[in-house]
Parts: sequence; C-alpha cells; structure tokens
Amino acid sequence: MDNFIRKFMIFLIGGFGYFSLEIIYRGYSHWTMFLTGGFAFLCLFLLFTADLPLPYWARCITGAMIVTSIEFIVGIIVNKWLGWQVWDYSRLPNNLLGQICLSYSIIWLFLCIPIGFFSRLLNQKVLSRITTS
Repeated sequence: MDNFIRKFMIFLIGGFGYFSLEIIYRGYSHWTMFLTGGFAFLCLFLLFTADLPLPYWARCITGAMIVTSIEFIVGIIVNKWLGWQVWDYSRLPNNLLGQICLSYSIIWLFLCIPIGFFSRLLNQKVLSRITTS
C-alpha cells in the first residue's frame, strides 16, 4: 500500500504542476491536463530516480520524448477522437497532426533538467520518510 500512496502523491504533484504551468502560460487549462501531467510526472519521476546506467543528459532527452509521446496520445484521444480541442499546434512549424511540435518538445527537454533534480530531491527528502515511517 505504501508504494501505491507514493505513486499517487507523485501523480497529484505532477497533475497540479502541469495544470498550474498551463494556467500561468496560457491563462487556462482543462481537467485532462491534470491527468496528463500526473501521469507524465510519474513517468519522469521513475526515470530520474531509477538506478539506471544512463547519464543525466540522456535521461532529459528520454524524458522529453516520454512527455511528447504522452501529449501525442492524449491529443489524439482528447482533440481528434473526442473533438474537445484542448490544444492545437497545427499553426506551429514541425507539428504532427497539430498535437505535438518540435518547439514544445525542446521546451520539455529543458524543463526535464529541473524536473529531474526536483524528482531526486522529492524522493530523497520527502518520500523516503513516508515509506520508512
């Protein structure tokens, strides 16, 4: 049960973080972005806290690819299949079906730098206390 609680807390932190970034950047968000952000942060947290023989820069590139992939899948479901039009990158260069684009993938690459450090700090200072108490 401790593992479930840990992952749920990580999911909530990511959901609130992603939703908040959208509010700050665009002035609004959508409830699906909370779910997307929660899942994306959980994936990034696991990537950055795993004991892998992968340099930090490679984890950041992998993290950006993970987030971009999640956004693409959610975009296809939410925007294309359900027609909710939560976002549309079709006017931006180097986009794929208007759901993802190279410029946002690069932004995610740079955001993965502090996200990785935050994940490690969160794991060491906060979550380790929850599972040991």
